[in-house]
Amino acid sequence: MSKTKAVAKTKGNEVAGLSDFEKAAAGIGTGMENVGASDLLIPRLTIIQSNSPQVTKSKPEYDKNAKVGMIWDVGLEEGWDDPVLFLPVHYVKEWLEWAPRNSGKGLANIHKTDSILLETTRDEKNKPVLSNGNYIAETAQFYGLNLTAGGRRSFLPMASTQLKKARRLLTLSSSEKVQRPDGSEFTPQLFYRQYVFTTVPENNAEGDWMGWKVERGDELTKLPNWQSIMADVASFRKSLTSGAVKGDLAPDDHSPAPVSPDGAM
Repeated sequence: MSKTKAVAKTKGNEVAGLSDFEKAAAGIGTGMENVGASDLLIPRLTIIQSNSPQVTKSKPEYDKNAKVGMIWDVGLEEGWDDPVLFLPVHYVKEWLEWAPRNSGKGLANIHKTDSILLETTRDEKNKPVLSNGNYIAETAQFYGLNLTAGGRRSFLPMASTQLKKARRLLTLSSSEKVQRPDGSEFTPQLFYRQYVFTTVPENNAEGDWMGWKVERGDELTKLPNWQSIMADVASFRKSLTSGAVKGDLAPDDHSPAPVSPDGAM
């Protein structure tokens, strides 16, 4: 979320309102001159599970502040007990091809349509697996602003049992009806309102885990500095639709991934 910047005033040869660091670094450059949008990954939001590395002392990602059920920003190593207020700005569904977790190879390919499933067979856990041993995960992906973190650009993928939560958000959004001044109605954009993300315990025959709960929050126009937020929405969407930025799709061994009894991924 953008903050109002104070206008610096000159006093003698100095600029009032600047920190000591800014004064000392003036004219040196930022060191980030060659960094473009394509050099950055949008940090991923996930849920801390009982087997997450953040709560496993033997793992380098261990964080004493992490707790099971927390919503966690993997890239910036920050978490919230919940809720997190999330403003979705862009949605895409892809079929991700993952190498077996014990191979250490991670993401092998990204498929834009479900036609890849025709090349798979179901394993003993009902996962669609290719002849090369890789498995396909239908993945709903939301890009948006984490308003709880001041409007931080974030990436929120949902797969397996959590796909129904993605469908819920999309259904809530597409069912919106807003009245114009002339009395007519329209369905607004995905970023019309923020959504409240919390976590809840879930289970099936495969085990227990923490999953997402998604509810409507306030309309964007009711938020402080909403015009500034809208400007960031426009800029973020431009970067996303042009392919200039992408989400963090690193292997996530601690995301909720049990297969539901009916085989839905």
